[in-house]
Formats: sequence, structure tokens, C-alpha cells
Amino acid sequence: MTTASAQAPTQVLAAQRAAVPAVSGRPAKPPGQRTDRRLVRVRAALAAGALLFGAVGIIGTQVRADGAGDAKSHSGVLIQQAEQLYHSLSDADATSTTIYLHVGEAPPDLLGTYNSDLQKAQAALLAATNEAGGDTAAKDALGAIAAQLPQYVKLNATAAANNLLGYPVGFRYLTQASSLMQGTILPAAQKLSDTEAKNLASAESTAKQFPWLMIAVGVALLIALLVVQVRESRRTNRTFNLGLLGATAGLVLSLVWAGVDMTVQNSHEDDAAKRGSDQVSALATARILSLQARTDEMLTLVGRGTADDKEADYAGVTAADGTHTPGTEELLAQELKNAGGLATDTPGQKLAAAAASDEAAWHKQHQDLRAFDQQNQYEKAVDSALGQHDFTAPAASAAESFTALQSDLDQAIKHAEASFTSEAADGAGALAGLEIGLGVLALAMAGAVVRGLGRRIAEYH
Repeated sequence: MTTASAQAPTQVLAAQRAAVPAVSGRPAKPPGQRTDRRLVRVRAALAAGALLFGAVGIIGTQVRADGAGDAKSHSGVLIQQAEQLYHSLSDADATSTTIYLHVGEAPPDLLGTYNSDLQKAQAALLAATNEAGGDTAAKDALGAIAAQLPQYVKLNATAAANNLLGYPVGFRYLTQASSLMQGTILPAAQKLSDTEAKNLASAESTAKQFPWLMIAVGVALLIALLVVQVRESRRTNRTFNLGLLGATAGLVLSLVWAGVDMTVQNSHEDDAAKRGSDQVSALATARILSLQARTDEMLTLVGRGTADDKEADYAGVTAADGTHTPGTEELLAQELKNAGGLATDTPGQKLAAAAASDEAAWHKQHQDLRAFDQQNQYEKAVDSALGQHDFTAPAASAAESFTALQSDLDQAIKHAEASFTSEAADGAGALAGLEIGLGVLALAMAGAVVRGLGRRIAEYH
């Protein structure tokens, strides 16, 4: 608002021009003209700054959105496929050794499980190959699995045929098949899982990338707008400039909107990791270790004293100097403990606790099973391992406890995967509309600056 004593701008300018002396024979530029040009430059700079802020904000939002979308629809999906592949292959190996322990023809349920595992592995292999795209490391691992899996199936078929005929040589084929699985195929599957875990972590990090450049440009623009408004208020005796005030309000709204959306997105991405992918990783590792331990348990019995190294793999080895190398059972118990610590919701905690309880029961039954075998009560050991016959065991058979553990792990993994999918989807949707909003507000800010200072500049003409 102009003070009552203020003269009309044109009268002031005329008086100023009349009072300006000439320098070196040339008339000096009147103060009003210098002010006019300064405001033109300020207007251009502020308008460009508003557009720059909008562009930086849109690009930063798009980068975060791409990371969240990758975590939700690519890396997250591929790591689940990799873990499904690993699980199916491990379960097939454990089931094949269990089948061999039966005398005569393979039980239909176990044979069905074995064939189903192979079909699931093939399906996961194909799906992961299609999803991998140009990921060279993933494709190399998948190629190694695809090349070796037919050989594994052939060795198992030969072992089963010899076992049906009662030929002891079948055990050699079985151990060759298991060695191929444990030594070549599963390490390739683990490499795939590790690669995709890194890709998922990278995608989650990108989705939470702090918008340093957007904040820097926004703060610089806000300071510039405030400085210009204060300066013009003092020069013209006016309280505020509506255009600059509108641009300032638009900038503050943009920063607050972006800050709220990005904070919400960070929260969802953190929950997707804590309640989802981190738990899935620990639980999937536990399930794989349980299947390896089961394979060791079966091969020890099948070997009838010739496969004691498999029991060492299960229980671990203590060297003469006291150094202990943990076995699959110890690693399994530790991984279940880790999974329980990662669980943040009640259902997840209950499932992790149930799995740990079943693992402890299975380990106890395994020790009883080994005691039966060492006491030359082989049939009782086999009965406990297979869960058949009633030999008045003091507790559930090893087979029953192992089956309960697998059920708990499957439920826990499904629960964690559902949590990941939900949180990742919410994280990907948290920025919906922000890019368009930032673009519209940037144009509005630039327009407000041009109009607000344009009226001020017009006063000098």
C-alpha cells in the first residue's frame, strides 16, 4: 500500500531524470531506468529459478518412483522366484534321499512331491529367466542350473532303478546326484539369490534417495524471493507484492507436499524391508538349511555306516584344538533366531517361535534316531526318519517334527512376502501425483513472479 505522501511514479521519475548530470558529454542513465533493468533481470532469474526447481523436483521424484517400482515389480519379484527355485531344488534333493530309504517302489506321495518339486523348479527357472532381462550375472547363474538339472534328474532315476532291483550301486548314484545338487546347482541358485538381494537393496536405496538438489534449489529460491520482497517493500513503501507472495506460497507448498510424500514413502520402504524382504531372506535361508539338514540325516541312514561325513555336516565338527565348525543344524537354529528377532508383528513373531520350537523338537528326535542306529536298532531309526510304524517313541518322530517345521516356515515366508508386497506397493504409490503437482506449481510460481514484478516494472514506463 502506498503512503499518502508518495508522489505518482511518473512524477518522481521525471524529477529524477531532470536532476541527473551528464558525464563525459553523455547523459547518465536515469535511476528509474537502472531500476527498471535490474527488476527485469531479477524477474528473469526468479522465474528461471522456479522452473529449475520444478524440473529438479520432477527428476528427483521420478528417480525415487523408479526405484520403488523396481523394488515392487522387478527385483522383489525376481528374488522371490530365486528363493522359490532354491527351495524347490533343495526339497527335491531331500525328498529323493527319503524315497531311497524306502524298500521297494517309491511311496506315491513322496514321488509326487519329488516330481512336483522338479516342475516348480522348472517353472521358477523359466520365470526367473524371463524376468532377468539383461542381468548378466542372473542369466549366468540360471544357465548353470538349467545345464546341470537334467544330469541330476538322470542320476536320481538311475539310483531309483538300482534301488528297486536291490542293487547297492544305487547308493553311489544317489550320492553323486546329491553332490551335484549341493556342490554345483544349489551354489548357482544361491548366487542368483545373492545377486537379486543386492539388486533389491539397490532399488530400495534409490527409492529412499534424499533429494539434496531439490532442497538446495528450493531453499535458494525461497531466500531469493524473501530478499526481493523485503527490498522492494522498502524501496516502494508497499507492504507486499502479491505476485511474489503467491510464488513464495507455491514454493512452500511444493516443499511441504514433497516432504510429506517422501517421508511416507520412506516409511513404507523401511517396512517393506523390515517386515518383508529381510524376514523372507532369513526364513528362506532357514528353510534351505532345514532341507540340507534333512538330506544329511537321510544320507547318513542310507549309507549304513559309509556316510558318517553327512552326520558331521549335520552336527558340525570340533577339531583337536577345540575349534568348532558349525553344522547345518546349528546354522538353522541361529537363522531361526535371527528371523524371530526381525519379526515386528505378532503373527510373524508367533510363526517364527513355532518354527524354532519345531526345530528343537526335530533336533531332539534326530539325536534319538542316531542313538537307535548306533545301538543296531536300524529299523527304529528308519521308522523315526520316515514317520512310519508305531515304535512307542517318547515323542513325535523326526519326520513329524521336520514336516511341522516346513509348514511353519512356509506360512512365515508367505506372511512376510505378503507384507513386502503390500508395503512395496504402498511405497510405489506414495508419490502418485507429485510429479504433476510440482510441474504445475513451478509454472504457477514462474507466472506469479512475472506478473508480480511485471506490474512493478510497468510503473517505470
